[in-house]
Amino acid sequence: MFRLNRRRALIGAAVILLALVLGGVAIVLIDRPEPDAERAPGGVLALSLAGDPLNRLSLPDGAIEPVPLRAADGTLSNAWWVTRARDGSRIAFLSTADHVTRVYVANPDGTGARPISSGPRDSQPAIAPDGSQVVFMRSRDFFSALFITDAETGEERQLTEYTNDLEPDWSPDGTRIVFTTSRDGFQELYTMAPDGTDVRRLTENEGLNDLRARFSPDGSQIAYMTNYAVSDGSGEIWVMDADGSNQRRLTDNSLDDGPPVWSPDGRYLAFSAGTLPPDIRRAIYVYDLEADRLARLTPDDGSAYFPLWSPDSAWIAFITRHDDNTRSIDVIRRDGSGARTVLERSGELFFWLWLP
Repeated sequence: MFRLNRRRALIGAAVILLALVLGGVAIVLIDRPEPDAERAPGGVLALSLAGDPLNRLSLPDGAIEPVPLRAADGTLSNAWWVTRARDGSRIAFLSTADHVTRVYVANPDGTGARPISSGPRDSQPAIAPDGSQVVFMRSRDFFSALFITDAETGEERQLTEYTNDLEPDWSPDGTRIVFTTSRDGFQELYTMAPDGTDVRRLTENEGLNDLRARFSPDGSQIAYMTNYAVSDGSGEIWVMDADGSNQRRLTDNSLDDGPPVWSPDGRYLAFSAGTLPPDIRRAIYVYDLEADRLARLTPDDGSAYFPLWSPDSAWIAFITRHDDNTRSIDVIRRDGSGARTVLERSGELFFWLWLP
């Protein structure tokens, strides 16, 4: 009789415990906030679509409005690699006409567009924080050098030799430019003053490429990626102090990681990582530098790439390539919740800026 009562007591306790557990799960599910219009991200995405050189995509309603880019010699038919001055005074971008690609600047609303470089193969424009200058890459005979041009006058000046220098990025205070160069063999990272003087080498990794460097929002650090060859699966994410000290690898896996994108508050790095051809699958990851923690935000069986932070560092927009060859712009919260699609298109699309 005692054993029977004890058995009944144990079963009763188990039932009660199960009810508490299930009840707890129910509470969590009920209390978890669901995405809604009030909690959706705000702001505007500047993006390029086929047929329009530049567009504004309003969040969260998804309304698209073309941005006319009118130069003195007519309306521009294409625009890409759009960047915005830190002070909001200007945008810089690339446009091609008659097989000549030049750097253009315009007012933030797209008016007053004008070329400020001579071409013919200019690319990767990076506008100074105050909008006064644009540094860019010029290609010639399979080599590249860095040039700088005045945003008002279009006066150009060559900063480096044709030693495969590329990927420039300004420090937030406008006093340094970090760039990638192959002048010493493998790709390494250097910085220089905006006039091309005071060149300093930051990395020295024999047999390893260092590339895609970006200053942190406060200018104290530089995030970058490394690999042995393009798309060989060896891409990893690193961070270092702005003077090249304290180099630290953040990822170590068999995926192709990169390039890193700083959150506006400087605490997080977002990047895409995934597998190689023929079955390319990529996901969006976020590294929390303060907590020293890596998190995957999207499924690893999809194809998500090109992460872009919202101005408040709360959301990430990214592009998803679907199996039917359509593309979508999706957004997700930094913690992986609230995922939603804001635009679907057939064919390629690119976005460049997330404006308040």
